Amino acid sequence: MFTAFRIRRGVLLVLLFVPFLAKADVPDKYIAVVGSEHFRIVYDSSFTWPGDEGSAKMYLPIPPETGAQHITSFTSSIKGAVETDDSGHRMVVATLHPGGSRRVHWRVVITGTWKIRQLEDGAPPANDPVSASGGGFLGTSDSINWKDNAFQDWLDASGLRRHSGEAAVDFAQRVYTYLHTHGAYTYPPSSVWTSAACSRRIHTDCGGFSLVFVGACRANNIPARLLVGQCFKVRRTGDGAALTGSRQAHVIAEFLDPHLGWIPEDISSQFLHVGGFGDLNFFGRDPGYFFAWHTDTDFFLDTPRKSNAHEQWIQNPSLWFSEDADGANDTMSHHWDIERL
Repeated sequence: MFTAFRIRRGVLLVLLFVPFLAKADVPDKYIAVVGSEHFRIVYDSSFTWPGDEGSAKMYLPIPPETGAQHITSFTSSIKGAVETDDSGHRMVVATLHPGGSRRVHWRVVITGTWKIRQLEDGAPPANDPVSASGGGFLGTSDSINWKDNAFQDWLDASGLRRHSGEAAVDFAQRVYTYLHTHGAYTYPPSSVWTSAACSRRIHTDCGGFSLVFVGACRANNIPARLLVGQCFKVRRTGDGAALTGSRQAHVIAEFLDPHLGWIPEDISSQFLHVGGFGDLNFFGRDPGYFFAWHTDTDFFLDTPRKSNAHEQWIQNPSLWFSEDADGANDTMSHHWDIERL
């Protein structure tokens, strides 16, 4: 049975699907799947209970289906409840109490397929129909606050309003080009992580660029979403890419062109010269080694500490303790093993 997280009062998440611009042209492009990777991910988290009192809750997103990611198996050693919030985030939620062992270990095993995709010119193959839904990915939230006056002013000043008849992929390319021309990668970012704040001075990181990109698409009636998770770090070889076994927290974005499906963008990898494509162009191209824990942002969690606790995104299991057991966060550790199948 699914239950719902509490949603903070006064926050309205718009989840309606708004039709695409009626005059949008059909693009002469398609997304080609040029390969795929099959991985098994073993993800271990642990902590040491600091005392005999208190309780804890642990939250872990269930990885979603994306344009590139198809999960075939997800197992958890801690059998929590599966809950769904009003934004569609599916989570394993476990309530924990001190037991015989002070060491708590949570193992998650995930297997799946990750497509290697790239945007190509020309008509798509006749046997390659597009099947994708915009779902609720046009709304606003605390982080994706594209209706904010400052963000609207930035869209006008930047010339990032969708032209009549402009295909979604062509508009998204303009946004990507603008960010590449006028932005700079900075970590930590120069502002808080919201679409409006990051747009004022586009010196930000992967999360900030993704928030601005998604906000610009949604403000122009194009469904778009953040993908929050981890990159599998690879080493380029003569035969392709070899896994190194390490990972990097990362955020990218996807937008939906109704004729093409979900299309990725990862401008931070272009700024950072991350290996993947020889020309370092990560618009409409996905090298197949990004793992998404969840889409979008802004979780409101009912924790032992307080109800409606806000967490912007979750890239490791999220641990919340009662006031008298907070010290266990100091011992929290995570380990990741990935195997190519």
